[in-house]
Amino acid sequence: MNLFKTAFCQLITACLLLLSTSSNAALIRIETDQQQYQTGDTVTAWLRVENATETLTGFFLALQYQPAQLWLESWTFGTGFDDGFGSYAYSAHDLINGKLSLEEYADWAADLDLLMAQQQQGFVLAAFKFTVKKAGNFVLELDNSYLGFLGSSANMLSPNWAGVSIQVTDPTAVPAPPSALLMLCPLLWLSLRRTLSVKRTKAMLS
Repeated sequence: MNLFKTAFCQLITACLLLLSTSSNAALIRIETDQQQYQTGDTVTAWLRVENATETLTGFFLALQYQPAQLWLESWTFGTGFDDGFGSYAYSAHDLINGKLSLEEYADWAADLDLLMAQQQQGFVLAAFKFTVKKAGNFVLELDNSYLGFLGSSANMLSPNWAGVSIQVTDPTAVPAPPSALLMLCPLLWLSLRRTLSVKRTKAMLS
């Protein structure tokens, strides 16, 4: 059954590339549970769809991340394309390059009214969990060359998207001394040298 679903998703994607493409006001927003993390933390992220102008019946996209900083633990699909009788989902993870390709399509006989009710307030396409490996700044973004929706009108729609930037700190790192302290040390050294010089002069005169 999984092989059938995989082949079905790949066939639909090939067909989508042959269909006419139209713009759509839909926005895919990448969101996270926090904006700042420490090394070793778990990052929970999800892809949320907003402002779709028609009922959507499928999508394909590729999430990009920094594999040197993040370890992708797991991912799950949402329920926006499932009318209760299942959907066709496919995923492929490129660990080396930090790319997760996802596709999901509603069944050809899905109840469009039910899908519309599930989607009208916005819905989650997929959710992810990462483990932070290194400190620094990193981003989660989408690949523009592999991105689209299938609408109920049978057209392929091109959505907009908004990525997210996250800051990671290392709790074991030694904090750098404040700049004021760095300036104070040379001044104290000069003051000490001056005091010693005055004492030597007084000793010589006496």
